[in-house]
Amino acid sequence: MAEKYSYRDYTADGTYWTVRKRGKTFWVLRLKSGSQEQCDVWGGYTSPGAAASAAAQLAYGQAVDEVRDRLRVTLHGALEEIGLGAEPQQPPVAASSAPANLGAGPDD
Repeated sequence: MAEKYSYRDYTADGTYWTVRKRGKTFWVLRLKSGSQEQCDVWGGYTSPGAAASAAAQLAYGQAVDEVRDRLRVTLHGALEEIGLGAEPQQPPVAASSAPANLGAGPDD
């Protein structure tokens, strides 16, 4: 029976970026936490430092995207709570019924 690893989830999707050496190549890849199932392979490097740097940058970029998505959801939820939802309801009179040159002339 395969041993399950319990690496910390560095991303919301339960994966983490890491480096694995095969031969003389240091491979940057994303694994599923707990099972080490391979999700993505970024590429290979001849230097362990370059590979580790790439893995860190990929993890950081993924984390920034996840935080941005969470903030977007929180922001839209807060705006909705105070009545400033993302989109208003459709108006009762369609825009195609508007008279020409609404901007010119006095209001009725």
